[in-house]
Amino acid sequence: MRKTVISLCFVFLMGWLHAQTAMTETEKKTDIAAQQVIKYLNNRRVDSAYAQMGEAFKKELSLEKWRNIYSTQLSSLLPFKTIEFKGSRSGINKYRVESVTPLQVFVSLDNYGKIHTFLVQRYQEDQRKKEMAATDNPGKAVLDKAVDAIVSDYIQMLKNVGISVAIYYKGKDHFYNYGETKKDNKTLPGKHTLYEIGSITKTFTGTLLAKAVLAKKIKLKDPITAYLPDSVKDNKDLQQITIEELANHTSGLPNLPGNFNASITDQSQPYEHYDEKALFAFLKEFTATRKPGSKYEYSNFAVGVLGVILERIYKQPYEQLVNNYIDKPLRLSHTRITLPDSLAVLMAQGYNEKGDAVPAWNFNSLQACGALKSDAADLLQYGKKQLPAFTTVLSPAFALAHTPTFSDSLQKVGLGWHYMMNSTDKVIQHNGGTYGFRTALCIDKTKGIVVVVLTNNANNGDALGPKLMELLSGLN
Repeated sequence: MRKTVISLCFVFLMGWLHAQTAMTETEKKTDIAAQQVIKYLNNRRVDSAYAQMGEAFKKELSLEKWRNIYSTQLSSLLPFKTIEFKGSRSGINKYRVESVTPLQVFVSLDNYGKIHTFLVQRYQEDQRKKEMAATDNPGKAVLDKAVDAIVSDYIQMLKNVGISVAIYYKGKDHFYNYGETKKDNKTLPGKHTLYEIGSITKTFTGTLLAKAVLAKKIKLKDPITAYLPDSVKDNKDLQQITIEELANHTSGLPNLPGNFNASITDQSQPYEHYDEKALFAFLKEFTATRKPGSKYEYSNFAVGVLGVILERIYKQPYEQLVNNYIDKPLRLSHTRITLPDSLAVLMAQGYNEKGDAVPAWNFNSLQACGALKSDAADLLQYGKKQLPAFTTVLSPAFALAHTPTFSDSLQKVGLGWHYMMNSTDKVIQHNGGTYGFRTALCIDKTKGIVVVVLTNNANNGDALGPKLMELLSGLN
């Protein structure tokens, strides 16, 4: 719950990236909204500032409480004078504001362009390492320097441990590594260091779905109940949801099901015990709150359900589907859920926002939403094969998975893939995050550029992917 403006979203605001490059389009939109709210506050127009807030913000903080916070906490800090953009993490802009004391202001938008996060705190500089992190970046070519300009600042944050970057640019593969695979082990990551890739897994699930469609095993407009057990088929709300809507996050199913927390026995392993019995139990009692297909709402659960449906169609476990239909054709030798001993030794140690070591996640029924582990070499290969210049047995499935199936003013989505804003349908991407890893995969289909970012830190490393793609697209 949002108790006050001062406490809002604190847990997510650790370890920010200092951005030295121009704002991305998302950051610019957030910046416009932030500047407008600050302008209203400086002019004492409290209600006008509140009108800029989104539904979720208003649900947790009424106008009356907002006015009270303004009078008891904010008014004494106004006016906010110079406002300096310091960077962005996971869609949340950070600003340094001069007031009676230096302040930091955090702002993010919801899916409708309204303000979701508005947080004011006493300003704190990000803690930096005293020694330069190790790297294999030679720093000689233009590309080397471009990568270093963005990545080196990130890795110098005290709680960030390691990062692997892979880039396909002007027809060549490039690999850059920084930091360590584990704190203080002095071991630089490499292109075969394994990371949890989190929700990038969803693009693999989208590819499997596309392949099944082309094989005429399933149709995108089929109701999901056609592939579910008899025990849940009678739920009329489920009968309205299509397969396509599971893949593009418009099904109306929640991000996580209502019975999810009841399955957790270890907070470090949230997905470990959520099995198919629990999944079907939730679906049986599911009640829709809106018409499917009408609104984008990101859902790990929906993609998890899609994975279960694909398993039922093929009569194979999800990991076997990935291995048979994606890994083998593309020769991805390090993309797995279950790691044999030969690969387990390549796994980087993950660290949370506080810098504490955390275990890799174990998944049960929701594998399709985020269970895969991979390395920079495999993901670069996977990304390259999405480009029109490459032809593989999966090219038709890739083309179908890239085809937009939903769009509004803020989102354009295919089967698992999201389009970067203002990319004119040419840059597809997905990021990923678990308790100890942040990752990104961005693909410019027109300019033939692929960017992979893998970090073993929970501190906004996924934001580096779009930043590198934007920079490289300009260089190109």
